[in-house]
Amino acid sequence: MQYRKLGKTGLEVSALAQGCMRFDPEKPELAAQIIDDAIAAGVNYFETTRGYIGGKCQHLTAPGLKGRSRGLIVSGKAGVNAETTADSYREEIDLQMQILGVDYLEFFQVGWFSLDKMELLTRKGGALDALDKAREEGIIGHIGFTGHDKPENFTRCIETGIFDSVTLPYNMLNRAYAPTIRRAGELGVGVIAMCPVAGGMLAAPSSRLQQLIPGGAETTADAALRFVLSNPNVSTACSGMNTLSMLHENLETVDNFHGADAADLRRMDTILDDFQSLGDAFCTLCGYCKDCPQGVDIPGNFKIFNMAKVYGLHDWARSRYAAMDKDKRADACVQCGECEPKCPNNLPIMSQLKEVAHTFG
Repeated sequence: MQYRKLGKTGLEVSALAQGCMRFDPEKPELAAQIIDDAIAAGVNYFETTRGYIGGKCQHLTAPGLKGRSRGLIVSGKAGVNAETTADSYREEIDLQMQILGVDYLEFFQVGWFSLDKMELLTRKGGALDALDKAREEGIIGHIGFTGHDKPENFTRCIETGIFDSVTLPYNMLNRAYAPTIRRAGELGVGVIAMCPVAGGMLAAPSSRLQQLIPGGAETTADAALRFVLSNPNVSTACSGMNTLSMLHENLETVDNFHGADAADLRRMDTILDDFQSLGDAFCTLCGYCKDCPQGVDIPGNFKIFNMAKVYGLHDWARSRYAAMDKDKRADACVQCGECEPKCPNNLPIMSQLKEVAHTFG
């Protein structure tokens, strides 16, 4: 396993991190085995929060960490809102530690954060007071934040000096945060790159993307991880690995990765500019827009559409769209708009569903 500096924290973090939001709730033994294999291979960063997987994320993570969380970088996470107080936030920190079965969290992140919530975080008697006190007491080690705000807003957040790390989406198809990552490197703020495989989209075959990597890559997922780790200001690539084969493939990629020089980075960025039409409008299939009142499978439609748009698999996509339940297809959308406020990337979901229906209908 290769290790990198996690900003100015003095910590060395594994180049591959385990995101714990995609474990199968029906297979707790598998989750424990994945964590066990990851730790055995040298992975030392585990991203958790209480709300993921219907509230089961940390329950599924805990057995794998039992008795050996010290020395690992385990991260908890909670959001802030108008009702958040120092007491309520401390209760949340304590609750997450209790569920995880740990007496210390190396990181606690302010989740789903954005610049417009800074006042809520920093007000007297607010969440930051709870975080500072927990750090003074040795309950947590460092403070981070994560979310999907505009890159320039995230840059302003890290420039406050409050945070030791930032967790943000960064991959071949979404490089919008590259300037923020560069600024984080200048300030010594650790960068945890989430969605390195674009929510699983880059696990699909694409010879075009595989050839992007100097010397080529065996799989698209291999190419995706190599791209993210080629950025010298990325501390770790946090992947939501939920199968042993996925974990072992990613471990092999990291073990065989030996860096990229500045010329390689410029070359890859130049080629990836061809994908700029996707850019910020690319759906990473996070699923936050689920529960459409009409029953439309929004992530399912976008997954099919992205396969055609990114990889050119138009015939495959048309057949998959035709095979969907009619009530779940994009053409069943009535443009009610309930989905759009739920999207962390602020995508124009309704207009994109129209485009899907027009393309495949």
